[in-house]
Amino acid sequence: MLLEKRSRLVFHLEGTGEARLLIDGELMVPAIGMPSESERLRSGAHDIVVEYTPPAGADATLRLQWEGRDFSREPIDPKVFRHDAGDSALEASMSLRRGRSHLAQKRCGACHDTATMEMMPELLLEGPSLDGIGNRLRQSWLAQWILDPRKTRPQSHMPAVFLGSDAEERAAHVAAYLVEGAQEGNADLRSNVGRAKEGGAIFRQQNCISCHTLEESGEGERIGLGGVGMKFQPKALVEFLQDPTKFHEGTRMPSFGFTEEEALAVASFLYSLGDAAELPLVKGEASKGQALARAAGCFSCHEREGEKKEKLSEIGLFDLTSPTCAKVEYDLPGEVSVDIGAFLTSDFGQDSLAQFIPAEYAERQYHELRCNACHTRDGEDSLRGNFLDEVARLGVSDETVNEEKPAGLSGPPPLDHLGFKLELDWRTRLFAGKIQPKIRRWLPDRMPAFHGRARDLAVGFSHAAGRSGFGRSSEALDSSKIKVGKAMAGIEAGLSCGTCHGIGDKAAIAVFEGEGPNLRASGERLTADYFHLWMNDPPRVWPGTIMPKYALDGKTPLTQYYDGDSQKQFEAILHYLRSLSENQNNEKNP
Repeated sequence: MLLEKRSRLVFHLEGTGEARLLIDGELMVPAIGMPSESERLRSGAHDIVVEYTPPAGADATLRLQWEGRDFSREPIDPKVFRHDAGDSALEASMSLRRGRSHLAQKRCGACHDTATMEMMPELLLEGPSLDGIGNRLRQSWLAQWILDPRKTRPQSHMPAVFLGSDAEERAAHVAAYLVEGAQEGNADLRSNVGRAKEGGAIFRQQNCISCHTLEESGEGERIGLGGVGMKFQPKALVEFLQDPTKFHEGTRMPSFGFTEEEALAVASFLYSLGDAAELPLVKGEASKGQALARAAGCFSCHEREGEKKEKLSEIGLFDLTSPTCAKVEYDLPGEVSVDIGAFLTSDFGQDSLAQFIPAEYAERQYHELRCNACHTRDGEDSLRGNFLDEVARLGVSDETVNEEKPAGLSGPPPLDHLGFKLELDWRTRLFAGKIQPKIRRWLPDRMPAFHGRARDLAVGFSHAAGRSGFGRSSEALDSSKIKVGKAMAGIEAGLSCGTCHGIGDKAAIAVFEGEGPNLRASGERLTADYFHLWMNDPPRVWPGTIMPKYALDGKTPLTQYYDGDSQKQFEAILHYLRSLSENQNNEKNP
């Protein structure tokens, strides 16, 4: 733990089970619920050890917190922690984790039996459905993709399944079989220049450039879109943008809730990026393609009506001693090959596939889904500003953005304290795209939906914050607190919350630098712990926020309520906000 300055601190452990905290070898917190004395720690590095024994037959939860002279009790800022990146035991452990993740991404278990009950969520993901694929993708592109996926997309996890001098011919046969009987849609995506311009504005506005390039070739983890016109049938591209998961539940591409008109505009823009003409087509014979597809194991990873999944290899996954595959070509980078090999030959790799650790899953998906494309987290910048020059020529379709109101330009909220901040059920609905209307209506950015991952992601972020995966238990609201809370939120004798925040159907009265979220959902959205943390010192929680700090040394100027006790006042406001949420839900579900 690295402290920038000498500090007097109190440490806390919360949760279930038994735990204690040692700093520099000295016992600081002897047990959960027993805070340390106020200790003065010098600036610089301190060794920190938490010893933990989970409870028998109950949820294991643990949270490490601190408080200081100038800030109230809060989760310790992750930025103060350091570790020895060169530690050999740590690197060996991380290599196994990387190997496990790579193995799941490459779907090695689709052909090789894992001989265990697979609980790792990534192992359960299917490849894109091959039903009706000819109605979606062009035959010429499909043949090229089957021949060499990594040539088309260097980041691809799909291997080249045909090797040798006749590989191109066999790929053409399979493509012909897959598109047999297809009917091309008739959407016109190239004639309307104005529509393409509007689509470009949406593309820029939704920050698509953080995950994609405008060229055919990608860059790093960004996927190139310049060849989309050669890949997609026109109508299918529009439908894909509206519902990316329709034929591929495991896709990383989220749903932005595009209307048909918006999807048509974005599709027109994408078609305008490059040549939409078909690639040169090597003629294949559909009659030969089916047998080749079966022999190549296509249906081990992809579903197609009339075909059954089979393990292509008789060799069990953990009978392998090397990630090298004789029948397909993954072209694995050296470090990936080393990590997979280490995992396959480890003593507990097989057992680990039967484990689902939500916190680790959420962390993997944070990177896999590129959440940092839009959000900052724990001091790490987002990618939002990195590629703006690539889309500078594209217009901005939302003319309501007011550059004189900096809050409207701050972007999506940081993901610090995510599992601690949002209630589990609300966060699940957020990830599933079921929050309407949006909370920050002034932001042009839309929170994308990750339908199939929503619940596991939400639980994982809760676990990472040391919280249960069961959500908030119902709590009776206190009518007297609701009354005080309503007055506290008022204009005349309160904190004037309604000046910057809408409250239910009432719009904000006088927005200056920027509008705040409507408070109608705050009661069901925010955890009680986070609400108090936020209200005690908003600028500390979110540096740069325009939300003022109302409490000083546990008091607010409004002494007519609880003698100015900020803790009691904020609790009353929380009861009021939760009453708003309950009333709103009762109106929706009478």
